[in-house]
Amino acid sequence: MPLEFESTDWLDLEEKEKKRIVEEIARSLPKDLFTSRKDHAFIEEIVRRAVLTRSDLVAPHEVDDIVKAIAGQATGYGALQEFFLGSGAEEITEVMVNPSPDGVPRVFYGKHGRPWYAGNHYFKDNEEALRYFQKICEDSGRPLTEDAPIVDAWLKDGSRLAVFGFKVSPLGVGGTIRKSPLVRPPMPMEKLVENGMLPEFAARMLVDLLVKGHANIGVFGRTDSGKTTFLRALALHIDPLERTFIAETSFELYLPNLQNCINLVEVVVGDRVVVDMGSLVRTMNRNNPDRSIVGEVRGKEIVAASRMAASTSGGFWTTGHAGNVASLRTALKGMYREAGIELPREDLDEELSSMFHFLIFLDKETLTAEARRTLMEVVEVVPGEGYRTIIRFDTGEFAATKGKVRRWIYENPVTPERLSMLAFRGAEVKPEYEEVKERYLC
Repeated sequence: MPLEFESTDWLDLEEKEKKRIVEEIARSLPKDLFTSRKDHAFIEEIVRRAVLTRSDLVAPHEVDDIVKAIAGQATGYGALQEFFLGSGAEEITEVMVNPSPDGVPRVFYGKHGRPWYAGNHYFKDNEEALRYFQKICEDSGRPLTEDAPIVDAWLKDGSRLAVFGFKVSPLGVGGTIRKSPLVRPPMPMEKLVENGMLPEFAARMLVDLLVKGHANIGVFGRTDSGKTTFLRALALHIDPLERTFIAETSFELYLPNLQNCINLVEVVVGDRVVVDMGSLVRTMNRNNPDRSIVGEVRGKEIVAASRMAASTSGGFWTTGHAGNVASLRTALKGMYREAGIELPREDLDEELSSMFHFLIFLDKETLTAEARRTLMEVVEVVPGEGYRTIIRFDTGEFAATKGKVRRWIYENPVTPERLSMLAFRGAEVKPEYEEVKERYLC
């Protein structure tokens, strides 16, 4: 009878040993090390010292990998932690993990309004990516399984994950993480000007008139056009002591500069909405805020939001999906229909004028490699008259020069009646806002 030998996968044993070391070192570190807001370099140095005390590491050249693994395990970011912690991470807005035909997931990240390729070295295969996503989903109480192959989940810091796998995605698991505002500070308006999103004159006007004048503002655009980024930049100019309430479907509008601010979000248990946007908006109304912000109006919550906008004496802000006034009117009609109200088309303009003083439209150009988010229009809503374009992006010149010329046209000043109302509420009205002195803005 021939001898039989039990085969051993030494590489597998080595990998398991490395994981054991990582878990052991992670448990030995102070529990508050990663929850405290210490500098990332300082935290990594503490971890590195703990790793270097071990004599049972497989090889010295693996120290860096083990340090990253421990930090990733402790923070919950795992293999993707560099997009959340460290130099430059604050400018990254989202991380995307895509399955690929070769079985090795590819990672992209969003920065300055466009996607960038990060590489395929973050997960060695689909199974490793699946385990990563399943742990996040499991921790949030929304398991990712064959019976539930599409899941919305959250990391410990509030970042939102939309993940898909199993038969829904034949090539393997994938997902997108939209970073929490807690780890992504608001981008100053000056930075948006520097990035070419809008001209400096428009930035000053919006702050002096709309923010300081407590105007009701709607910021609209398609997905990834920069609505949240733009609104947070404007909010940096709100008086920190104003009583501000924010209601959202998910936590995206954290404003650290506002000391007297309350954030409210929808509550979802499983597939059931326990507290919806309508309830949140009604709660805001009862608290009589100086400024009220609704993260995004998409459906029947429009009814409660419109009541708040019409009744507020401060400033009502919201965002939504619409590229211009015409598409906004259509969207508004659809939202009311979802709430069981058939709003006649002839009443749409009246409803919009009761909600907003100004409409801001954004988009993202794709003609050039920069794919910059762009302010397309600032529109004043004039009750009984219609819509008055104040500033608009010169798409004709942009197209004619193949993206070489980016400029805006200052078409009309704000109406005198509106300027008076804004001044009464605290706006800083300058001569250049009362008449068009320079038609083209760059």
